[in-house]
Amino acid sequence: MKLDKQQYPDGVIYELTNDRGVSIKVTNYGCIILSIVTPDRQGIKKSIVAGFETISEYIPNPDYLGCIIGRVTSRTSGAGFTIDGQRFRLSANKGSDHLHGGSKGFDQRYWQMKEEIRSPQIVGVVFSYRSPHGEEGYPGCLDATVGYFLNNDNRLTLRYQAIADQTTPVNITNHSYFNLTGFEEATIDEHTLMINAERYTPLSASLVPSGEVLSVRDTALDFCRHTAIGLRMGDLADGSYDHNYVLDKPYGEMGLAAEVISPSTGRLLRVYSDQPCLGLYTSGYLDGTRMGTQGKRYLRNGALCLETQLYPDAVNRPEFSSTLIEAGSTYNALTVWEFGVV
Repeated sequence: MKLDKQQYPDGVIYELTNDRGVSIKVTNYGCIILSIVTPDRQGIKKSIVAGFETISEYIPNPDYLGCIIGRVTSRTSGAGFTIDGQRFRLSANKGSDHLHGGSKGFDQRYWQMKEEIRSPQIVGVVFSYRSPHGEEGYPGCLDATVGYFLNNDNRLTLRYQAIADQTTPVNITNHSYFNLTGFEEATIDEHTLMINAERYTPLSASLVPSGEVLSVRDTALDFCRHTAIGLRMGDLADGSYDHNYVLDKPYGEMGLAAEVISPSTGRLLRVYSDQPCLGLYTSGYLDGTRMGTQGKRYLRNGALCLETQLYPDAVNRPEFSSTLIEAGSTYNALTVWEFGVV
C-alpha cells in the first residue's frame, strides 16, 4: 500500500495505490478524482473514469468531472427554499433553478488537507472545507470533510461529513464518470447495469422531481436485473438517462446500490451506499469537445455516473425525507466502490 503526493502551483495531487494493481489519483481542488486505474481480465490496466492529467484542465469543469458536489447535489427548484418561514435565495445557475451547489460550489473550491493515512491495510486522504454563511445563498457556516480510503480488497470508500452552526440543507456526492473499457469503447451501451431499485422519482419538464415515486416495471428505467444500458435508451425522450432511483434498502444501512459490468473487458464495479437514492446519469451533455487521459474524446452516453444521494429537491418536497441538518448536528454519508473482474 502506498500514498504519494505531488505539489503543483495550482494544487496537490495524491496517488493511492494498493498491492493488487488499483491506483487512484485525487486532488484538493474540488476533491476531484482524476483517475482510477484497474486491471481487466487480461491484466491490462487503464483508467476507467473521465479525467485529465493536470489540475488546470479542470478549471473550469462545466461537466463536473470527478468532483465533489455540494452543499446540495442535483437541482433545487426555483433556486430557493423556506426554513421556519424564512425564504433563502440560492444562485440560479441552471435556468431558474440551482444546480450542484451553485455557480461556485464545492467542486470549485480548494480544500485543505486534514489527514493522510498510510498503513499496511489502507491508504487514504481526508480533505476539509469551511463553507461560510451565505455562500451561494445557503444559511449557516458548514464545516465539511471528504475522505477517500483505498484497501487491498479493491474497495474505495468515500466518506462525507459536515456540521453546521445553523439549519441548512446538505446532500453531498461524487460525480465521477465511469467507462469500464477505459474508453476503448466510445459508449457504455454494451455495459450491463443492475440497480437495486424498483422505484424512481419522475421529473418535471425542468428536470426537478414531481414529488411522485413510481415503479420502474415495464419502463426503460428497469435495471432490477443486469441489462445492457443501450438496450432501451432509444425509448427515452432525450435518448439518455438522467434519473433518480429509490433504493430497495433501509435508509442509513449500507447495502448494494448498483453493479456495472463491461462484457468486453470483464471489469466490474459495485456501488454500496447508506443513502436512500442513486442518481443514474449517462453523460447526456458530453459532446466530444474534450479529450481526456485515455486519449479519447468524451462523448454523449460515453460514460455513466452513479451518484449516491438523498432525495433531490427534498428541501422543497415535504413528502421526501429531509436533507436539513440542524445547528450542531452532523451529516454523515458513506459510499463504497468495489472494483473487480468477471
